[in-house]
Amino acid sequence: MRLIALIAASATLLSATGIATAKDKGSPVREGSYYGSGEGDLTVNLKHIENDVFAITMETLVPMDDNMPGCAGGIDGEVILSATGGNFFVENEDYVAGSDNRLMNERYCEVELVFDADGFLVITEKDGCLAYHGAACGFSGTLVHESAAG
Repeated sequence: MRLIALIAASATLLSATGIATAKDKGSPVREGSYYGSGEGDLTVNLKHIENDVFAITMETLVPMDDNMPGCAGGIDGEVILSATGGNFFVENEDYVAGSDNRLMNERYCEVELVFDADGFLVITEKDGCLAYHGAACGFSGTLVHESAAG
């Protein structure tokens, strides 16, 4: 019985201080650092700005191994996130309208972010991001929030 009272008191305190819990919003806690792997070792940092707007930094790294070249890259900006995620767009500085080179000349780098039912952040690189990292890595993978990482 004391445990139930302690949990209820904690939830009340968190709500009173304006800290959103996963149960309050129906989604995982979004602010903070996420770590994982996929097309490289991935890191995503989210910092709440206001309403559904977050500052985001996304990095990927494939270290050099046995004289094989590595790969690294990163992007940052702002993203609007709903309870289930959102799409992050970064305008490519070297975009040239009318160019036939679609591989390196997309107008935007787009990355989809999804908070799944198991509490993971799943990111999927859509288009236009090759200019922000090498060919041996990318911005796709599954990440876990720092509070659950261990």
